Amino acid sequence: MTADADTAGAERPCDEDETGPGCPCLISAFGVKNSTGTALGWDDVKSGARFAEFDWVWIHVNANSPEAAEWARSQAFIPQGATDVILASETRPRMAKFDSGISVNLRSVNHNPGAEPEDMVSLRIWADPKHVVTAERRQVRAIADLREIIGKPKSGPKNSGEFVALLASRVTKALEPYVEEIADSIDELEDIVLEESERNVRARLAEARRIAVQLRRYIAPQRDAINAMSLSDIHLFDARTRLALRETSDAVTRMTEDIDAARERAMILHEQIMDQRSEEMNRNMLILATATAVFLPLHFLVGLLGINVAGIPGAENPLAFWVVLAIALTVGAAMIGFFRARGWL
Repeated sequence: MTADADTAGAERPCDEDETGPGCPCLISAFGVKNSTGTALGWDDVKSGARFAEFDWVWIHVNANSPEAAEWARSQAFIPQGATDVILASETRPRMAKFDSGISVNLRSVNHNPGAEPEDMVSLRIWADPKHVVTAERRQVRAIADLREIIGKPKSGPKNSGEFVALLASRVTKALEPYVEEIADSIDELEDIVLEESERNVRARLAEARRIAVQLRRYIAPQRDAINAMSLSDIHLFDARTRLALRETSDAVTRMTEDIDAARERAMILHEQIMDQRSEEMNRNMLILATATAVFLPLHFLVGLLGINVAGIPGAENPLAFWVVLAIALTVGAAMIGFFRARGWL
C-alpha cells in the first residue's frame, strides 16, 4: 500500500470482518493456469506484469478501500460503466453485457457476526476471458470457498466463465437452507395455530413473513441475472458452463417459488387466525346478547315488584318471595329453551 493509504489505515483501524475503509485493498488474488491457482500479491496486481503467465487471473478487492477504487478506475480492461457498478454503495442483483465482458451483481447470505442472514451482502463481479474482478463491502463466505478450491492443484475452474458459474452456484446453495427454514416455520405454525396463544402465533408469523419479503427482494432479481447469463451469447461461456448456469437459474427459480408459496401460505394462515378471532368474538357477543335477553324480562319483573307503592300483590304473604322466584326461574328456562329451539345456542 502507499504511504497515504497506510496513514489512512492507521487513522481508521481495520474492522473485525476486514472490509472497512482502513483494511487492505486487496483481499486475495490468483493467477490460474491449467486449473491451478497461484497466489499473487498487491504489487503483482498493480503492475499486471505477471498476468501473461496465466490463462486468466482472479482479483478480489475491498470495495470500501479508496486505493481499491483508484486501482479499479485505472484498469483499461474494465469499462467505466462496470467500474461504477463495482464501486457503487448500493446494488441489486443484475447482469449487464459489455463488448469485452459482463458485469454481474449477486447477493449472498450475511454470515457476519451479529448480522441477520436475510440482510444479504452484495458481491460485485467483472468478468472477461482474461480477468475476473470481484469486490465486496462485507464478507461473503462463498469467496472463501472459491479460494480453497482454486488453491488446490488441478481443481480450479478452467476459465473465467466457469469461475463465474461456480461462484453463482455457491452463492445460490448458501441461500437454500434459509429458504427451507421459512417454509418449515410456516409448516410449524400451521400445525400449532390451534394449540398456542393467538398472540404468540401472530408474532412468529409476522417474523416469517418479514424474512420472506426481504429474501425475495434480492432472490427474484438474482434469478433474472443468472438466467440472463445462461441465455447470453457472450463468448465468455461455453456450452458446459451455460448448462451449469441454467441449473443454477433453475435452483434460484425454485427458491423464488418456494418463497412466494410461503408468503401465500402465511397470508392464508393469517386470515385463518383472523377468522378464528372473529368467530370467538361473535361467540362471546352471542353469549352476552343471550344473557341480556334472558334477564331482560326478569329485570322488568323485579323492577315492577320493587316499586314503593301500595297494592303490590303478596306484600304481606310469607310465600310470595318463593312464588316470584319460581316464576323468574320458569321464565328464564323458557327463554333458554326458546333460544335452543331456534339454534341460537
